[in-house]
Amino acid sequence: MFRAVFVVMNAAMGAGILNFPQAFGKAGGITAAMSIELVMLVFITGSFVIMAYCANMCGSRNYQEIVRDMLGTKAYLISEVFVLLYMLGSSIAYLILIADQLEQGIIGKALVPGDPWYVSRTFLLCTVTIVFILPLCIPKTMGILSYTSTAGSLGVLYVCFVAAYKYFSGSYNPSKIQPHVEKPWTELFGVIPIICFGFMCHVPALSVYTELKRPTVPRFGIVCTIAMVLCCTAYSVTACFGFLTFGAKCKSDILMNYSSNDVMVNIARVAIALVVISTFASVHFSGRSAVEGLWLTAWRMTLYEAEINARKRRVVQTVLWVGFTLFIAVAVSDISYVISIIGGLAALFILFFPGMCPCLFKEIMRHRYLTHFQWALLFTSIFYIVMGVFLFGESEVLAITEDLKPKNLY
Repeated sequence: MFRAVFVVMNAAMGAGILNFPQAFGKAGGITAAMSIELVMLVFITGSFVIMAYCANMCGSRNYQEIVRDMLGTKAYLISEVFVLLYMLGSSIAYLILIADQLEQGIIGKALVPGDPWYVSRTFLLCTVTIVFILPLCIPKTMGILSYTSTAGSLGVLYVCFVAAYKYFSGSYNPSKIQPHVEKPWTELFGVIPIICFGFMCHVPALSVYTELKRPTVPRFGIVCTIAMVLCCTAYSVTACFGFLTFGAKCKSDILMNYSSNDVMVNIARVAIALVVISTFASVHFSGRSAVEGLWLTAWRMTLYEAEINARKRRVVQTVLWVGFTLFIAVAVSDISYVISIIGGLAALFILFFPGMCPCLFKEIMRHRYLTHFQWALLFTSIFYIVMGVFLFGESEVLAITEDLKPKNLY
């Protein structure tokens, strides 16, 4: 169970921890941002328990199977498409983040004079992807990630330490900022996609649930609660001190604000790259599962037929997935563009689908008179559905009208 906590934690962490300082700036300060984060965290953690409860009732093995068993085949296919799109976007975001760290000094300009071809952003990203990321994505299960995730989580602690140390040491002049900046309440919605993206690990987490030695709802609830508290702490510490240091000048990747010659920060870049490598592999497993599900449905394969060429399909799907995301990551250099789009999709997995499953659960709908527990479950489901649809629509409209339209992606 201890390693499961770090797998869930690493599935959430990655690009989010470095984007949160900018989110605090968009929210108008630490107080407003922390309030939104803590409120969202309650619903985020609750959706883990809801989906685990549904998985336990139906014997489902992953997120998409829960949707199929609860809502039917059409909803299952829709969820597979959304999972595919979200995991593709997340994978691209993680590769962009890795490229940022490489470019700023892990192997590049801080250590090698001049500008030779072998320290270019494209070459370094391709090398790391092929040598380190691809081998982690080939295996059938996520068991190997329990070890890399533990090491990656220690790297997150170091990133938090660096953000705090650089603020208190005065290495970078603290910005003259106000602790609270009055902003229109509508602008606060721009923070929610970043928070959703930072905590969205529900799809891979359900795979972790099925791989527990004793997969029960209470045990999984403990795993997810601990993981979310650790994520919230790491995000908040990094965001607070990053925001206090750079204020409104915070970039979408806070480490980009620091000098490429800063040794401590370069070590932090190595640490966060290790975290993201593990996170990429984790979300890839969920994305590959969606591809496999759509493929088997399209060709109407039986379980026996699916097992015949399963290994070959897995390798081909993995290579195509990694290759496609690498191509896009080389072309798009700013992670904020990707997060602004997929953050809205995260609201569907965190709120909408968890709300739909128990709301339409046959055991509830067939009863003429409901118990107090069933009424509570029904109202909770309706609230999750309404919030999920609203946040998805609002986030996507905001991304198109404000984040993407006036800017160039390349």
